[in-house]
Amino acid sequence: MRAKKSLGQNFLQDEGVIHNIVRLINPQADEPIIEIGPGQGAITDHLQASGAQLRLIELDTDLIPKLESRYAQAANVRIDHMDALQLELTGEPVKVVGNLPYNISTPLLIKMLYQSAQVSKMVFMLQKEVVQRICAVPGQKLFGRLSVMLQHRFDCSAHLHIPPEAFIPQPKVDSQIVVMVPKVNPKQVPLPELEQLVKQAFAMRRKTIRNNLKKIVTTAQLEAVGIDPGQRAETIELTQFEQLTLLLTDADH
Repeated sequence: MRAKKSLGQNFLQDEGVIHNIVRLINPQADEPIIEIGPGQGAITDHLQASGAQLRLIELDTDLIPKLESRYAQAANVRIDHMDALQLELTGEPVKVVGNLPYNISTPLLIKMLYQSAQVSKMVFMLQKEVVQRICAVPGQKLFGRLSVMLQHRFDCSAHLHIPPEAFIPQPKVDSQIVVMVPKVNPKQVPLPELEQLVKQAFAMRRKTIRNNLKKIVTTAQLEAVGIDPGQRAETIELTQFEQLTLLLTDADH
């Protein structure tokens, strides 16, 4: 079956890579796992064989009958024909895994962030640069909105460099795996307010934090959480963004 460019499809075919990804997912019998974009079942076969309770989320109409036929005898597999961006998590925490197309990766990650209480672990294959952005630390060029938001709720780590040759068709970029585990005690910060602040802080990366936030934050408020108003957003610690958000939300009440 041909991959669809419109859906950003690249089917994984390298068995060594597949086994390494499954090892990172570490599926257990009876645990709930959601796989986004199972494609032709390269990873799904291993997840199904583990005895995990598997829910497949697939948007491609042409793939649905193939998946239904492939797992017709598997009592532990449920297939949903839907857009992953509409996914709402309920009930006990689940592992969420998948090879995410580039065009939905950021909005889907942010959606999962808002549902982090329902997540036990996430293992995603993404464009290498996106993984590097997620895992970047202050002072690095790639440190930005995605780094701050996701590291606020998750411990994020990068694994496995995956070359284009591992896929059919070959993408033009390298891929990597990110593993994200919810923090046990994340700082209680209202997410919409944190997201708004961080978005504004990184709006013009070359400007100072004072300039980017001048409409919503005073110099005194920046200094109160240990931020030099002359700093750029990419040099500011996650904890300082959290403290500044709390300071602003308290000031509003």
